[in-house]
Amino acid sequence: MGKFVCIHGHFYQPPRENPWLEAVEVQDSAAPFHDWNERVTAECYAPNAAARVLNPAGKIESIVNNYESISFNFGPTLLDWVAKEAPEMVQALREADQLSAQRLGHGNAMAQVYNHLIMPLATRRDKLTQIRWGIRDFRHHFGREPEGMWLAETAVDSESLELMAAEGLKFTILAPSQAQAVRPPGGGDWQKMGPGAVDGSRPYRVATPAGDIAVFFYQGPLSRGVAFEGLLDDGARFAARIKESLPAAADSLLLLATDGESYGHHHRFGEMALAFALNRLEQDPEVQLTNPAAYLATHPPVWEAKIVENSSWSCPHGVERWRSDCGCALDPGRGWNQAWRAPLRQAVDHILERLAGLLEYEGGRLLKDPWAARDAYVNLILDYGQQARQKFLGDHQSHELSPEEQVRVLMLMESQRWGLFAATSCAWFFDDLAGIEAVQNLRFAARALQLAGELDGGGWEEQMTAVLAKARSNQPGEGDGADIWRRRVAPAKVGPRRVAAHAAISGVMGEEPPPEELFVYDLVSSGHRHRSNLGLDLSWGKLTVTHRRLNRPHQLIYAALHPGGHEFLAQVAYDPGDWDPVSLEQPVEPLLRMLDQRGLRELLAKSLGGEAFALGDLFLEGRRSLAKEMLRRTLTSEFDLARNLYDTHRDTMRFLQGINVPRPKLFEALASAVLAGELIQLLTGDSRALSPGRLGEIVSQARELGLDLEGPRVNRAVEEALSAEVAALAADPDNAQALERAGAILDLSDALELDPNLWQAQNIIFGLAQREGRENLTPGSAALGRRLNLDL
Repeated sequence: MGKFVCIHGHFYQPPRENPWLEAVEVQDSAAPFHDWNERVTAECYAPNAAARVLNPAGKIESIVNNYESISFNFGPTLLDWVAKEAPEMVQALREADQLSAQRLGHGNAMAQVYNHLIMPLATRRDKLTQIRWGIRDFRHHFGREPEGMWLAETAVDSESLELMAAEGLKFTILAPSQAQAVRPPGGGDWQKMGPGAVDGSRPYRVATPAGDIAVFFYQGPLSRGVAFEGLLDDGARFAARIKESLPAAADSLLLLATDGESYGHHHRFGEMALAFALNRLEQDPEVQLTNPAAYLATHPPVWEAKIVENSSWSCPHGVERWRSDCGCALDPGRGWNQAWRAPLRQAVDHILERLAGLLEYEGGRLLKDPWAARDAYVNLILDYGQQARQKFLGDHQSHELSPEEQVRVLMLMESQRWGLFAATSCAWFFDDLAGIEAVQNLRFAARALQLAGELDGGGWEEQMTAVLAKARSNQPGEGDGADIWRRRVAPAKVGPRRVAAHAAISGVMGEEPPPEELFVYDLVSSGHRHRSNLGLDLSWGKLTVTHRRLNRPHQLIYAALHPGGHEFLAQVAYDPGDWDPVSLEQPVEPLLRMLDQRGLRELLAKSLGGEAFALGDLFLEGRRSLAKEMLRRTLTSEFDLARNLYDTHRDTMRFLQGINVPRPKLFEALASAVLAGELIQLLTGDSRALSPGRLGEIVSQARELGLDLEGPRVNRAVEEALSAEVAALAADPDNAQALERAGAILDLSDALELDPNLWQAQNIIFGLAQREGRENLTPGSAALGRRLNLDL
């Protein structure tokens, strides 16, 4: 009869995929990582699966999977990204859920409404789809039915709870301020609850027309302490605060609900504080760690509760943060208004209403039940292979569909999908209409409108921008919502010709034919030709572009021209049927010999017609890659010149330093750029070419000149290079070269006083010690482990 403790982590990132490519493009603000998903995974999600626990001497005594000991939910759109980009992370979550189920009888994982929209602001149909998609996604990743579901921003209304109960869900978690009234077992008078006054040490029963559902109200002060009061600065203090906050009654529950990103992303090494606290609580005989499902199984609710309708955990005004200028903002000190929220909500609600009408009209002609088909479409979101597609169409078609009708059904479903994504909560949560979150939602909307317009003839975008024109950004120069749409949304749209242009331009400089795959498109090239002369490159041919989800092939012809330097051109048109790539061979030859760029451009425009594209029309990833290659070719000699300048004047600068004469700032900048550039090149190149001696020379030169090479890119390069060498050593403990290189990288890090996060390397060596036995580690591996602060 001890006390029960449950720490819940809500792990979520907004969907960041380009809706035309279904890939997250590079995000400069996340540097040195590719994008924010990758960065938060490296700083939080993955370290929590391998969290380090320190002994009193400050050495790592164990590495644990925090997810085994906490309740957690991962946003489905985030988890789908993780499954593609870091599948070992999903495996760690699945194993944690399974181990907790073995220990407690119920797994730690909870489901979540699919794409984090605010449920009280959604229609009944959309609420049901969000719940069903969330359940199906959970089943896909965890191999079982969910028992509970997290509501985005804990935003709740009675209808949402009713639908959750109808779908077999047993519980959810809400903020203490969302309890309107409670009453004890046996009925009696309702006790009205003031803000935060509810007793969260027990679950409550909420009655709905579909049956009862349990609600847990988390402990507010302690949960806020994790986020805002530095509780994760010290794992021992965190554990002590939990013990101090335990309810007086035996067998009661203390439930914390927190942003999962607190544990490592918002608070560096927060995962270690969590691991330490969990370890201390697990050793306490008066405390039992649990999860809501397990506690509910042995403590069914006997008290009843009424919720505060249309309430949430992150807006004291209910759900106004997602539809009005309620005063909630991340940075109120800037003095910005959020009057833009209402027009943005009106615009999104309007397109969702029109999309619903399109689904009923168009789907009514092709499908047995359009809404049931939409609910089932999550299966194709998770698996868009041919077999899954044919099963979906076979299950839901009202008659044998023609190939064209099949494409229309898939376009209809995709328009519904991206329409729902346009309602993702993050667009309204932040402070301005021109922020990346709001622009992302507008791009989701643009993709939905593009598909819907093809189905019924258009007029969608004009209505959207007319409403958006009423919303105005706080940032000078951004204008209103219609301006933002024209400048930052409309140019992002993609069609098959732009896909072909990207493929053609990307390969012309390297004399490569279009690839077989490009993001979510399949490409089939035929008749590819390439000619070059004195740095001028020309490619042309035929290309079939097929969007995998829509299964609609487009027959195209293309030509790509690179006259040299930064100029690129592609001409793309739909295949007229009688165009033969051979027909260009003869007319291009004399123009190539004379390097007649103008003549080639005119020839391509006349022979192919269609649409012209330039480097700026490439997708961001390809644009960056091609520009990087251009710069590499152009700047190789310049870097060699910079290196020579540095070598020539290094002794002079060292002399000036010795007689206490300030060095020219220009030289310091040159020296830092040369040494940091070479260091990153060594660390990120072929590990077999990584010379410990050269690393030592760079360290020596940087120290003698008093240069600070520390920075995010250098730290990241050290982390990745060290992890690679340690992994090679784990695969072959007798790999002396890997051991030497790992030692040299650590020497470099120490000498330059870098601050890399070494959790990956530590986890690899710790795993090797567990697998082989600490006593069986080679002397080199054991020494390296000790340098990595492992207690071996």
